[in-house]
Amino acid sequence: MNEAWGHHASCSCKTGADGDGLAVLDSNFRVRGTTNLSVVDASIFPYIPGFFIVTPIYMIAEKASEVILADARQASA
Repeated sequence: MNEAWGHHASCSCKTGADGDGLAVLDSNFRVRGTTNLSVVDASIFPYIPGFFIVTPIYMIAEKASEVILADARQASA
């Protein structure tokens, strides 16, 4: 099983480069082809990041909050 670890679903909305046809999200957590829609959970991983996935999830959540706040500040300027 490549899309789950225990009861944690993951790897269904992969983050990747612009040329990656399987990448759903860009590097700023935005869903390609939409506006004002981001994903920040275990689904963004291209593969399961080890056995204790909560730590990488905390890390992406912190990074995503910085990115989302920066985008909001830029939009209001």
